[in-house]
Amino acid sequence: MTLRVLHLGSSDIRGGAARGAYWLHRALLKGGIGSHMLVDRKFTDDQTVTAPANGNVVVRRLRAIAERAPLIPYRTTDESFWSTNWVPSAIPRAVRRIAPDIVHVHWGGGGFLPIGALAQFGCPVVWTLRDMWPFTGGCHYTAGCDRYETACGACPQLRSAAERDLSRQIFDRKRRAWRDVPLWPVPISHWLAERAQASPLLGRYPLEVIPNGVDTGLFHPPDPHAARIDWNLPADRRLILFGALNATRDSRKGYAQLRDALRALAAGGLLDRHMLVVFGADRIENAADLGIEVRAVGHIEDDRRLAALYGAADVMVAPSLQEAFGKTLIEAMACGTPVVAFAHGGPADIVAHGETGYLARPFDANDLAAGIAWCLATTARPAELGLRARARVERLYDIDVVAARYADLYARIGRRPARRAA
Repeated sequence: MTLRVLHLGSSDIRGGAARGAYWLHRALLKGGIGSHMLVDRKFTDDQTVTAPANGNVVVRRLRAIAERAPLIPYRTTDESFWSTNWVPSAIPRAVRRIAPDIVHVHWGGGGFLPIGALAQFGCPVVWTLRDMWPFTGGCHYTAGCDRYETACGACPQLRSAAERDLSRQIFDRKRRAWRDVPLWPVPISHWLAERAQASPLLGRYPLEVIPNGVDTGLFHPPDPHAARIDWNLPADRRLILFGALNATRDSRKGYAQLRDALRALAAGGLLDRHMLVVFGADRIENAADLGIEVRAVGHIEDDRRLAALYGAADVMVAPSLQEAFGKTLIEAMACGTPVVAFAHGGPADIVAHGETGYLARPFDANDLAAGIAWCLATTARPAELGLRARARVERLYDIDVVAARYADLYARIGRRPARRAA
């Protein structure tokens, strides 16, 4: 009998996590798994995707307002996105109607999936952990706080000194709701797995690291000359690429460290005839102070255009301070572009230091600068590193490779019960 897997997420193709889940879904179908998606917002005409999971657009807007209500008494910091996930939804009922053998959760935050829903599915749950929210009291990244290792409370992101604050209440709600859920958490990096293992919420479940995958047919090395023409980028510049969602405004993405690294390189006269290209931002404040010509290209929704931009660059810099994985890294590497990142978090799994790019000391802007300079030291080096980067992605991160690992996990789940948290 064909195994039936239902994937849950907020969208099918809007957003990096959504695209990754959709690619996995299609790869599983190709591999003979009975795969289906249930999402809030559907942007394809794929009949194997069902929407909406949580009602029409008006209902979703009302849910979003209610989701933020418990945060009103707190003066939250801007360090991390926060989710309370307390509003009930129709998802458990929809799941039971579809009656899958396994539910695969790809995104639970932002109020999409209520905390109590997992216990109502009536089947095993695989949960791809894409950030820290599943084992914290509400934040998606802790900004260095380790209170999730006990029970949260006195949350610095809530600017709270109370032990029984909202973070403790959410933490306790998760502990109660998930106690008897047959759950298989799948962190996307070893860094995230170590943190999940340290949490009372998920540390007693079987954890298996399976990385994000990339469609290597879509993200592949283009003709770099044609790619530069496509993006109206100069042929006579060495191009340094940086980008992320809210690239320059989200401090976690490391723009401040990149800025300091570029200034150090400029002071040494190493940025002549170079250009910084930034996606995920429409403009760069004080660009003249960076010591390098800057081009901001805004937000990119078209994957083929994004792949061309990766391939046009000589090096991609991804200086995130706290990153569970780093999907832009494998996308760039799939396009034959070496990557410079800090040796911390998910990027430490992805980049092979000295072979496919450079891993700088966390969070040393001078070593980041050294990594950029090393990758660009000769005209041939970016291409040499890029060839090895592409080969590494094909071996470890191609979506068919990742799908085969999930198919194996599903089969093993079908043969034995999950070990549940105490």
